Amino acid sequence: MIERVFDVSGLVLVTIIAVIAFLIPVIVGAIHKESGILRGVEAAILAVLGGLIARGFISILLGAANDSAGAGLAIGWGFFLVPGLVDTFAGRVLTTPENLLTFATIVGGFTGGMGGIYQIYKWAGLGLLAFPLDVTWALAGNTVGCLLHVVNIGWGDHGSETRENAHRYASGFGLRYNPRYAFTQGCVMSNLTEGPGADLYRHEKTHVWQSRAFGPMYTLTYAAWMLVWLIPAVVAGIIVEGAIGLVKGPNNWCYFCNPWETWAYAVQGVARTDIDGVSEDDKKMIWPAKFVIAWSVPFFALATVLAVLAVVSVWGASTPPRSKPNTPGRRPHAQLSPGVLLPDGGPHEVISLRQQGAEHASLVGNVLIPAYDPSFRESLSISVNARSSQVSSNEFLVSTAETHSSVSARRI
Repeated sequence: MIERVFDVSGLVLVTIIAVIAFLIPVIVGAIHKESGILRGVEAAILAVLGGLIARGFISILLGAANDSAGAGLAIGWGFFLVPGLVDTFAGRVLTTPENLLTFATIVGGFTGGMGGIYQIYKWAGLGLLAFPLDVTWALAGNTVGCLLHVVNIGWGDHGSETRENAHRYASGFGLRYNPRYAFTQGCVMSNLTEGPGADLYRHEKTHVWQSRAFGPMYTLTYAAWMLVWLIPAVVAGIIVEGAIGLVKGPNNWCYFCNPWETWAYAVQGVARTDIDGVSEDDKKMIWPAKFVIAWSVPFFALATVLAVLAVVSVWGASTPPRSKPNTPGRRPHAQLSPGVLLPDGGPHEVISLRQQGAEHASLVGNVLIPAYDPSFRESLSISVNARSSQVSSNEFLVSTAETHSSVSARRI
């Protein structure tokens, strides 16, 4: 479990990410005639730590369930999203242990490297939790956050502030531009012009910490709420607002009425009905906070039950793999001696049975029945006419006083 964290392929991948993370600020600093050495060193260190910590986290989760297919699918959904979605329909393609460890290495290393390049982590207070959470519990959000970094390269205009425990792109990817809506995934806030201290900044920063605190539950329940209310929202939107309600209905019920958004707007200190772009018809559809809470109680109760059932079914039912028993070499189990004469002149047979694992035998009627260990591969059926039999655990002697005795031994 731990050994594969330091597998050669994983270490090579981490090293590549760390080298790139070091070179980027150094080269950019040289272009702007500034020193980027310190940023480069921090980026390289965090890239290595991020990649290895994320890799170790996923390895432990997989190992705790014996690398089962169920664990792979659960981890694919809970921490990387796309692999879980794909393998739900395609079988075990992206959620194999090797692939999941690779995803963890890339996301953890990239998250750490970008955090060091822009020096976002404040190494005090809650900032001490921000980095380890970003590369473990909040991997789902930061998987999408890494994609935001890639998309925003060259036009995202990263904010100049440091040690705020989050990235901010003043421009870049967003779901709406007129009016402008910010978009946050993991520790990356995109299309956000307001800087630290602004109301909207506090709103988006709330999403950053929601992701860190609730991990997979935040990401999956946010998406689940949207899916649950999508069709009802379309119907209600068309009824209230006409054809435009086909779009505005989902925006009102899936976004503005989403519990996670209701929480963030409360931190922002702005009523959801007062947001730019909200029409009078939209206001009719946006629920009061108490209604959102009322619907949230059964929704999150069900989500929690499903999450517990998933965890128990995958990890609770897992047992350590059984090692193969050491099977002893085969030995003869029965030996027949030539016939000898009893005092009355009758022949008899002597049978010596060396039995591996047999602890006792019994005589039922005229049939001798030995008790065998499951690994004992011999069965012996002996039909005799005798009044008594002396039996030991390893060897027994059967004597019969009949003229004819029938002995049959067969191997299975």
